[in-house]
Amino acid sequence: MPASRPGICSLINDNSPRQPGADEIANSTGEKDMLLQGFDPEIFLLEYWQRRPLLIKNPQQGFVDPIDADELAGLACDSDMEARLVTRTQADSWQLSHGPFATDRFAGLGETNWTLLVQAVDQVHEGVEALKRYFDFLPAWRIDDVMVSYACDGGGVGPHFDQYDVFLIQGRGSRRWQLGQHCEAGTRLRDDTELSLVNNFDVTAEYLLGPGDILYLPPRVAHHGVSVGESLCYSIGFRAPSHAELLLDFSDTLAETLTEDQRFQDPALHKQDEFGQIQDRAIDQAFETVAALVHNKSLFTDSFGRYVTLPKYPERVIPPDLEYDEAEIFRLLVNRNSPVALYVNPASRLAYSLDPVHQQVKLFADGQLVPCALALLPLARALCGTPWTQPLAVGQWLPELPATAGLLTQLINQGSLLISEENDFQDGDVR
Repeated sequence: MPASRPGICSLINDNSPRQPGADEIANSTGEKDMLLQGFDPEIFLLEYWQRRPLLIKNPQQGFVDPIDADELAGLACDSDMEARLVTRTQADSWQLSHGPFATDRFAGLGETNWTLLVQAVDQVHEGVEALKRYFDFLPAWRIDDVMVSYACDGGGVGPHFDQYDVFLIQGRGSRRWQLGQHCEAGTRLRDDTELSLVNNFDVTAEYLLGPGDILYLPPRVAHHGVSVGESLCYSIGFRAPSHAELLLDFSDTLAETLTEDQRFQDPALHKQDEFGQIQDRAIDQAFETVAALVHNKSLFTDSFGRYVTLPKYPERVIPPDLEYDEAEIFRLLVNRNSPVALYVNPASRLAYSLDPVHQQVKLFADGQLVPCALALLPLARALCGTPWTQPLAVGQWLPELPATAGLLTQLINQGSLLISEENDFQDGDVR
């Protein structure tokens, strides 16, 4: 935090020695870097993913924070960002405040027992976005966002659980994490705070994380982190749509394909003695009809792909003021001397699936389905795999595949792709 703001904790000294706790444990696969030093994704997925927590001790030698507390505080004051401030006013009393915060909000908070959390920092900061590359062995559409938190000594958000997988990357400083019981929808929560805190937190394990340590938590494992001194933490959360959400979205998609003429019919109806009874014959007929409608994998793929690519902040995916036409996009991008470049919108979510039945690629962009010819598969891969910090290399396909211009034009006009000067995004802030 800026030193000019009174009452705000000072930053950790870069030369401060780390004091490991006796409760630290080593990664079961050894002291290895997740990527460069042999972290084995297959072992992780087989033994830990959605099964049990894993502490990976210092896999990245000399971890350097991509963002500092000053920058995070600035983002928390931005009306475009989602930020929260959690303070512990007494031994076990918690208070939640929502941003954006005034620039003087942090003054007077003191040097203990508060935490600042900012969501989706990966959408506005190049260095934070790069942290997602550590987990590129997992589907990109599963990653929700990277939340960054800054905490003073004793700061935390209380014992809680999440409905999704999360990797906690420790930045500067240390945090002590206590793990608890496996929770469920019926787990009792405290009713004296806005925070969803577990009422009876049973500690089952305790770890002290230092810079570069990574703690993986499966869904619904209760956990409680407390900062030891000042610290930064990067939380990579994963999307996990509920069955109810998937069913509701698919039912809407399915209903849109049906006509008024498709109705319940019973031409083989027989005389019924009990006037008020719904007979099994009618129930079976209706059930079989609905089951046959639901058993449509192609349509479900459309629904699923659109749903999981819905942007976290749709207000950031905005169509341009004036629509581009296909010929204009072709001219701009095929010209090697053109000063413009094409980027994925930082707030956009793109994914694709293959449809061998119809010999096409189903490209999903911000909740929209864009069917493509199989010849555009390399382009779809580039669109879904290129970080927003890098320009898209699409010019190579334009002369050979004219349909490329049509696809790009559609994505540009819906706001999923952005046209900009090639160096506009290099400062890490595209808002």
